[in-house]
Amino acid sequence: MKLRGQLNMLLLLMAVIPFFATFLFSLQVEKLIDDQSDTLMSSMITAKSVGKALSRFPSVFLDKEKSMSFIHDKKKEDMDIALYSKDRTLIYDSDTSQKQQRHFTPQRMMRDLYKFHSDNTTQVYKEPIFHEDEIVGFFELRFHQQSIKKDTLEVYLISAAFFLLVVAATLFFVQYWFKRNMLRPFALMQQEMEEIGFRKQKVISKPKRRRTRTEVAQLMHDFTTMSARLKIASEQQKKAEENQRRFIGAISHDLRTPLTSIRAYAEGMLVHDEQREAYADVILAKTTHMQRLVDDLLVYSQIKSTSFSLSEKLVDGEELAEVLFDGYKEQWAEFRFEISFFITPCELYADVDRLVQVIDNLVTNAVRYSSRGGVIKLCATNQREALPTYLSEKKEGLYFFVEDEGKGIPLDAQKHLFDSFYQVETARQQTPGTGIGLGLAICKELVEQHGGEIGVKSTVAGGSTFYFMLPCTILREDFV
Repeated sequence: MKLRGQLNMLLLLMAVIPFFATFLFSLQVEKLIDDQSDTLMSSMITAKSVGKALSRFPSVFLDKEKSMSFIHDKKKEDMDIALYSKDRTLIYDSDTSQKQQRHFTPQRMMRDLYKFHSDNTTQVYKEPIFHEDEIVGFFELRFHQQSIKKDTLEVYLISAAFFLLVVAATLFFVQYWFKRNMLRPFALMQQEMEEIGFRKQKVISKPKRRRTRTEVAQLMHDFTTMSARLKIASEQQKKAEENQRRFIGAISHDLRTPLTSIRAYAEGMLVHDEQREAYADVILAKTTHMQRLVDDLLVYSQIKSTSFSLSEKLVDGEELAEVLFDGYKEQWAEFRFEISFFITPCELYADVDRLVQVIDNLVTNAVRYSSRGGVIKLCATNQREALPTYLSEKKEGLYFFVEDEGKGIPLDAQKHLFDSFYQVETARQQTPGTGIGLGLAICKELVEQHGGEIGVKSTVAGGSTFYFMLPCTILREDFV
């Protein structure tokens, strides 16, 4: 529910509760009034009944024994009867606990005759008794109202307790609502803002969606999302700065080293004429290495640019594999290359020149980390039974493998192999300076541009196998 709707409901509740409490109180008051009316009616009936009885037996005022007997017969609970003679002298009173006035003046006796009047907790009724048109005496009825007063007090106490309870519950609910929907979210937001300000925030990349849908909850979710994005952006910035630092260090080292060698051999050519040809070969090899570094940088910058695109065309799968694996036996005759194909006829869209770069990078790495005379296996297949077991759950497609028997790569380093500026030499504990760590990153970008996947399987003692998969868009036969 929206925050505005909750506020409206809260205001409505706060407005209705007093009316409800007042309504309950009015019901209790009406009940109390009805009870008092019933009591008054009963008192009037009793007064009339006593008056009639005394009118029939006026001798009661002449004989105290008869007075006592009459009062005993007519007395009720919460009611006392007093009889006075015609000269207003008390004959008998059923209330023996209090000392009643023994004699009334005419004015005092005649006051409030035939009327009910209240005296603190008692209603008093007085009436004269006539016999043959003469007053023979007076009677006084006193109706005690302790129970009514007690009921009234209970009504007020219950109403007050209910009102206080409602007020306390309302205040608690309002405080809880504000704390839950306003104070706590803003406190969390303030805490996160302070953590962001001091760069101590711990934010997950996918913030948890709160179940409430109020504006504050939405604001909190948006703020958490923004905080998560800031965290990701900060991590990316740190990674970019680290890559830049590594890049500058790698470039400065890998260019300075061959330049120093070129300078040294060039100076040697001026001194040793007989070594000029050997020195020239070394200089040529160093410049070739420098050219490869520059080419890697150029290709990487092209791939990372927004205008980069592949020049794909439809090619035959087996013909593509032959083109990619061609020439390596002659180029590195000191190694034993084993080339195999297990390809069901298929066609796919590919940029052949870029895939040649990928294979060349992988084969160059295999040669670099293999001993002279070592075996390097090149394989291409789209048949599931020809795939290694660790690829049994992978997607169907045309797979290319480059396997060497050199020193393997530690497991914790394998997940970083395809990161920019991460050097395989570091992972394989070889002599540094043979690259700046862009070759495998370029391979990954080019394969993913084709919609494929690239990976590595390596053990420290058993060599390494690099592979990549390209999706087949057209299969001439069912995939086996």
